[in-house]
Amino acid sequence: MVAIRYCSKSGNTKKVADLLGEKLGVKAASVEEPLPAKVDKLYLGGAVHGKMYAELKDFATKLDPQQVGEVYMFGTSGGVFSIKRELTAALKESGVKIGKESMFLHGFAPKIKAELNDSQLEEVDKFVSATSK
Repeated sequence: MVAIRYCSKSGNTKKVADLLGEKLGVKAASVEEPLPAKVDKLYLGGAVHGKMYAELKDFATKLDPQQVGEVYMFGTSGGVFSIKRELTAALKESGVKIGKESMFLHGFAPKIKAELNDSQLEEVDKFVSATSK
């Protein structure tokens, strides 16, 4: 089973999570929604607004390696920064397996729901292709 969870304040990460959900055939949900009993692949995402949101960190550190097979990270940001380092640390704390592939899209203005450009859409397609094998 595949699941998508995200933490989004401006709506940009939610937009990417929903697109991933369309491509993977699952419904994306907030980190506030519990996971099903067993998840083979969890796509987990958030955004950079100074640092990773506390809700995302809390969700990531409490993941159960017996419940989650592998986690694939994704995120959005307005600049070149990403939450990859912080999210990786939180996931390592939980002991879950972290997938080799990750995707962090840049160029989203904070508090403005932007449309994904062609390059970002291509990155999403590559990410889905690389993680769906």
